[in-house]
Amino acid sequence: MTRNMLDRTDAFGPKKTVQDSRSLCASQYYSVIAKFMKHLHSNIPPNDPPDLSKPAHIEIREEYFKGKNVKRAVVFLLSNGCEWALKSANGCTMCGHIAKQTRKQPISADDFIIQFKTAFSTINFKDIPILNIFNNGSFFNDNELPSDARRTILSLISENESIKRLLVECRPEFVEESVFREVKSLLPRTEMEIAIGLETADDFRRIISINKGFSLSQFTQAANIILNNDLRLRSYILLKPPFYSEKEAILDAVDSIKTAFSLGVNTVSLEAMTVQKYTLIEYLYNNNIYKMPWLWSIVEVIKQTSHLGRVVIGLFKFYPSPEFVPNNCSSCNDKVMEAIIEYNRTLRTDMFDRLECSCKKDWEEDLNAGSDFYKNLQDFVVTAKI
Repeated sequence: MTRNMLDRTDAFGPKKTVQDSRSLCASQYYSVIAKFMKHLHSNIPPNDPPDLSKPAHIEIREEYFKGKNVKRAVVFLLSNGCEWALKSANGCTMCGHIAKQTRKQPISADDFIIQFKTAFSTINFKDIPILNIFNNGSFFNDNELPSDARRTILSLISENESIKRLLVECRPEFVEESVFREVKSLLPRTEMEIAIGLETADDFRRIISINKGFSLSQFTQAANIILNNDLRLRSYILLKPPFYSEKEAILDAVDSIKTAFSLGVNTVSLEAMTVQKYTLIEYLYNNNIYKMPWLWSIVEVIKQTSHLGRVVIGLFKFYPSPEFVPNNCSSCNDKVMEAIIEYNRTLRTDMFDRLECSCKKDWEEDLNAGSDFYKNLQDFVVTAKI
């Protein structure tokens, strides 16, 4: 790829235009996006009464850990859903998790404990040193996961010597010193990794494009608390959020990964966009305002950032499963995905060196031809008749 194909000035437009757009649009678009998300969520059909004694989903995945590829257990607890999505902000624009949560039916601490015990009893941790627990929200938000349930879950994990690392997710506003002191007392021998979806280092675009609801400053504060308590920090960086062109997506992901590592993040997880139901990204995709990211773009971001620190690639595995995922062409999709999976197993980029396909030229042309963020944003406003 030539240098000028990813020139920052061309991709993001003149500085004056960006600044004018930020000052004029931020507040009005924030409320517009939130209201539109509420409309999309209103289309979610009622769920059948759930079995509160069982987790929503369990998977065994892979992770590069302490110099080798290992298995990791992933447990999705059935919850009411993310408070950020359930209240006035109506959630992140790409997140479809809320469709599989109860949303209204109360889930008690005892329910969560039974769910976890059910999951825990089905997994043989003999050769699985990593456990991920996702409650489709913030693990340290007492309104989403009662503190009694959290303490019991952590105590049960501490009794299993095979589990070397626990990963959970949390928004920055629930990261507190007192909580982590308790965590360390309950998990004296187990590494704890906290994952936060920074998504992009650009505050304006995180607010408008992703409806994330926190600033880089808030993320930095949370990062400092996590790292000062000798816990690990993982940051999700989103490749090609709503309204981004392909070129903007690559540039933004590279810049955001650099920012994440500069703030002390231990691991960056590059999460390329997928389409889940009842999300803004599904609406944009169905109305031809959004194109799925290329697998070539994932490879390009990794080539530019893997030397900076530990960068892994999310493999489009979510609950509920996405309807559409990043792709190239039918001739090379499988081959490129195999290389991406192998990269995750080794964190070596040399398997990308042999990848070639005629569609790579189409990708390069797309980098120069795509509409920019503000054009796509305006197309959404017009199409949605806002």
